[in-house]
Amino acid sequence: MDTGDCPLLRKDRLCALQIEKGHEALPAVCRNFPRKQICLASGYLERSLSPACEGVLALLWDLPDGVAFLSDPLPKEEQRILTIEEGYPLVPFFAPIREWCVDMLQDRRFPLSQRILLMGMALKELVDGEEDIAVWLLRARSLPSHAEELLPQSNNALPMFLSNALRTILQIESAALDFASVQHEIVTGLGVIGHGDSSRATIPLVPYQQARTRYEEYFGNKDFFIENLMVSLFFHLQMPALASREDLWKSYVNFCNLYAFYRFMAVMSCREGIEPNRDELFRLTVFASRGLIHNGARQTSLQDELFQNDSATLAHMAILLGG
Repeated sequence: MDTGDCPLLRKDRLCALQIEKGHEALPAVCRNFPRKQICLASGYLERSLSPACEGVLALLWDLPDGVAFLSDPLPKEEQRILTIEEGYPLVPFFAPIREWCVDMLQDRRFPLSQRILLMGMALKELVDGEEDIAVWLLRARSLPSHAEELLPQSNNALPMFLSNALRTILQIESAALDFASVQHEIVTGLGVIGHGDSSRATIPLVPYQQARTRYEEYFGNKDFFIENLMVSLFFHLQMPALASREDLWKSYVNFCNLYAFYRFMAVMSCREGIEPNRDELFRLTVFASRGLIHNGARQTSLQDELFQNDSATLAHMAILLGG
């Protein structure tokens, strides 16, 4: 409907069709969401969950020790022959490359933003032409031991971080009225002046800084939630893309952009005038997911903007991750 709601949704937000006719009566999209199942070049049939569902976020909230991945042999009738075409040199190594990336994302010796940056440093070597994956893995695994000397110091990241976040939120469009409402809430809470065009908007830093202080006060002991969110998202989106070295870097830039926006929305759940609580954090996280994760064209558009503006460098990713 014009509100973005399904006409079968009752006032209590439950599905009238499912209640009356049972689960089997639902159309495919309602049966599957938020689930995803796909065969990959890793040789696995993977099942994952989208973070665009409050129920999935609740599962991630209850995993303080991190996300674990379970692997079971497929029944013979579900097995398929895997064929890897020539001309894709990195694809056969998808499993070990991705495994290292997930391990890096869950390395709690460092803040999550630094883990993502370290991951980018390693992946950049593959982008630049490294072909010996075994040697690359040895270097990648030793990277954390040199993190302190490798990680750049970005002292003025916040203005660009906020500008990117504002541009992202203003590009999210939906027929659902609650999308427009959330956009207004966030822009107002950020104290933005002249927000019709993000390139000319004045973005005060104080409202966000105050919200960030409240976020750290209320959710500082829940840092694992954002980690779990990004790890499950990395898995859900089958990252990193290895069809080409260019695609690899684009997928990394996209991941940085997604993290920056999730981080921004999480902090803004503690904006002035809002009592910080889990429900509000989940609401804004779902908004971010439905606006980006389930709109590949929008992800690509935001990613391409960074490349067109020469802002897809590792140095710029450090700024994007610095909010």
